[in-house]
Amino acid sequence: MTQQQLIQTLLPILILLPVLYLRMRRMAGTRPLKLNRLWIQPAMILAVVALVLLAPQPGHHAVRHFASLDWAWLAAAAAMGAVGGWYWGRTMAIEVHPEDGTLMVTGGQAAILVLVMLVLLRLGLRTGVAVEGKALNLDVLLISDATIIFTAALFTVRAIEMYIRAKRIMAPA
Repeated sequence: MTQQQLIQTLLPILILLPVLYLRMRRMAGTRPLKLNRLWIQPAMILAVVALVLLAPQPGHHAVRHFASLDWAWLAAAAAMGAVGGWYWGRTMAIEVHPEDGTLMVTGGQAAILVLVMLVLLRLGLRTGVAVEGKALNLDVLLISDATIIFTAALFTVRAIEMYIRAKRIMAPA
């Protein structure tokens, strides 16, 4: 491994470690949950996904057309993201603050584990595709699109799960 390859491998890790540490500290703490704003992040993510999938790819003038097998891979990525998002949403502890009646959310250890696993999967996938992509005749754009759809499904279903649970918790109060 050359020095440039070593730097390209270690630099993202050195940047991600402090970011993950700060994110985990924030997730472990209790913070207010605003139901009326829970839809904003998934809506922005879905808008970006639509732009990415429907916009022409760099160097092409037409929108990319997916084959039926491509749609199957994208559906599988969406299903896996939905399962991960549902699990992540279920691990978030939601409770009503006893003094002022607001909703409070605390990220559990499982939610933090899901985040770490996503980052490790992304790094591994990027490295694996870079090393073996041409040899295995992999469609890098399809893999990229699948990870984008996976992430969109993950965050959308997490927000939906948290919204449903928060509504159930607020119903008796």
